[in-house]
Amino acid sequence: MDLSHTIRDIEAWLAQTVDWTVAHVLTLATLGQLLAIALTFLVARLLARPLKRWIAAQPMQATAAERTRGVMLLLVTPAIWLVLQFILWQVAKEMRLDNVPLRISINLLAAWLLIRLFTAPVRNPVMARLIAGVAWSVAALNILGILDQTMILLEHAAIPMGKGKVLSLRSVLIAVLALVIFVWAALIASQFVEQRLSRSQSFTPSARLLLTKIARFLLVAVAIVVGLGTAGLDLTIFAFFGGALAVAIGFGLQRVTSNLFSGFILLMDRSIKPGDVIEIQGTYGWINKLATRYTSVITRDGTEHLIPNEDMITQPVVNWSHSNRLVRQHVKVRVSYDSDINLARQLCVESAKETERVLETPAPLCMLLDFGDSAVVLELRFWIEDPQNGVTNVQSAVRLKIWDKFHASGIRFPFSQHDIHVVDAPGLKGLFRDET
Repeated sequence: MDLSHTIRDIEAWLAQTVDWTVAHVLTLATLGQLLAIALTFLVARLLARPLKRWIAAQPMQATAAERTRGVMLLLVTPAIWLVLQFILWQVAKEMRLDNVPLRISINLLAAWLLIRLFTAPVRNPVMARLIAGVAWSVAALNILGILDQTMILLEHAAIPMGKGKVLSLRSVLIAVLALVIFVWAALIASQFVEQRLSRSQSFTPSARLLLTKIARFLLVAVAIVVGLGTAGLDLTIFAFFGGALAVAIGFGLQRVTSNLFSGFILLMDRSIKPGDVIEIQGTYGWINKLATRYTSVITRDGTEHLIPNEDMITQPVVNWSHSNRLVRQHVKVRVSYDSDINLARQLCVESAKETERVLETPAPLCMLLDFGDSAVVLELRFWIEDPQNGVTNVQSAVRLKIWDKFHASGIRFPFSQHDIHVVDAPGLKGLFRDET
């Protein structure tokens, strides 16, 4: 496509637009009607204020009712403005005055109201505004009578792609719009699939999450291909960009790609799943979510750690609840040599049994672990089944009960002590005073 031809088309379109503006807009009658339209807008805002307050004060409980209230608050001012303009247009018509600007304004405002009303059920506000904006822009161009000229201009604004192929601005805009609509529809479909899978009891949580991610990926990929094909674009023109993307993935996105595939591996082998209690690189907590790039782990203090999926495969991971949630805890107790060891063992077992989260089966057990330098070392072993609620806190609760029971029964905790024997030597004479 000749670039000079495109430039001439743009110049012709701009000249036509300027001539139309001078002939139809910059006139006394048109400026007067524009002023009247502005005044009706101010009056509409004043009249809408009490009506908005009344709508906002009405009790509405359901979510759908709240959305209806939001739509009503959004459209009340334009609706009043439209009624006032229609009345003004009827007056101008009866007086046989020029009313073209009023008629155009009424058509534009009515189109906007209808479009916003039909896009109100769209839950995504960004998508609703995008659809409304595109639809109203097309309607406005049609009302102004320049839709065909604009489409011709967009078609002529093109760049050559080689081998007789061109990429016009019109094709790009249609492709972008089609992509947005199809991808949005694919995301809605993936949410529907996720809801259906979440209610299914035939799959494990990991399998449901894996199927959800695969379904979303496939739906979005199909939406992109269908969207570009619907726009009439030749997909072969994106071969260069696809090659560049592959090179970028190979060199610059190695870690991202590794985390992506590591996430799929974690979901398939089911080594970890949402709800498991794990420990990795000093981080202890339960898995909140398995995302595409990272694993969300929430610790006992409420901190959320985003651990790359690659680390979940390459680093040692302690899964406290992989096969079951039974976890054995170990509490070491040092007792002095002059204490009753059997009584101390009994008191340790009683302390564990009296702690709320300690299981009765398997029963707690206290072992004589070692004869230390200044104490007998005992080890209390007990089981819990809720490691997600913490392990340090239950150990602390057991130790506090042991402390109380030992003091009540006369069992002494030892402290480190050393006897120093001074050997008589000539160099030490005179350094110590003889107290005898």
